[in-house]
Amino acid sequence: MDALTDVIRLLRPATVLLGSLSGSGQWGVRVPEQPGPTFYFVTEGRCWFQADGETALDLRQGDYILSARPMSDCFFSDPGAEIHLSDESFKAEHHVDGEVRVGDIGTAPTTRILGGLIQCEPANADLLIGLLPRFVHVPAAEQTAARLRALVSIIREEADDTRSGRDAILCRLIEVMLIETLRRGAPEWSPHVGLLGGLAQPQLAQALAHIHADVARGWTVGELARRVGMSRSVFARRFAEAVGVAPVEYLLGWRMALAKDALQRDAGTLEEVALAVGYQSASAFSTAFSHRVGCPPSEYASAARPRFGLAPVARASENLGGFA
Repeated sequence: MDALTDVIRLLRPATVLLGSLSGSGQWGVRVPEQPGPTFYFVTEGRCWFQADGETALDLRQGDYILSARPMSDCFFSDPGAEIHLSDESFKAEHHVDGEVRVGDIGTAPTTRILGGLIQCEPANADLLIGLLPRFVHVPAAEQTAARLRALVSIIREEADDTRSGRDAILCRLIEVMLIETLRRGAPEWSPHVGLLGGLAQPQLAQALAHIHADVARGWTVGELARRVGMSRSVFARRFAEAVGVAPVEYLLGWRMALAKDALQRDAGTLEEVALAVGYQSASAFSTAFSHRVGCPPSEYASAARPRFGLAPVARASENLGGFA
């Protein structure tokens, strides 16, 4: 399994909250901080989008945004429009026919945006989301956008379905949507520091593949460098610059992420989990786990198991951040 697929699967995207916003005339909204990755799809018209501290983007119908860490995502009709925080009172005041309506309420909407909050298993969310870009913009003209439109359409249908198997289908659809978004052309990720920054460079991508294919192996910087045909010093420097952490630190972080996931799911004894992630004894694993996580594995497992798993997928009418 490749590194990107590993990360998305470990996020365990399991639920989605859908909502929509429509506007006409001049308007602007700021979505409050969200607890998970969020996607936005412009279904009609055009608008501007600006993530916290980033350059504003002119979005057209069919454009798609994946916001990995939504802190204060803003949508507005045009530069200079007044921005309002779309909190609960704002949504209640502007809720019309199942959506948030902004701008000139007396005229038909010229812009519509579908939003979806992806709720992930929280245990490793911060670590894994930190490996992803702040946001991804997929213009409507790209082939990927056409595939995403189809996926979003099916997600909307499934979210309103009541037949058995809906949750399982939605989990898979969300995984596919995330991977489809993130696996676009590697050169685009070269400035990004994180997993995709490493995957953008063929030799570093090979090293990441080795780590993910055999996480229990006692990888050293020298061995990884030899495997990908680089000197030890150059490999260590380029890996740290691209991924944001040293190779061994990445390996240890990934081991702990896998261990936390296994402990939550009760996937084996302590000895089995230890061996699976590269520790020769349960005591050595317990020491390393306690150092990085802050508590022994047994304590972590006992606290985590009752809350493992997420609520069923929400229907499209439920609330999402700044959208109805």
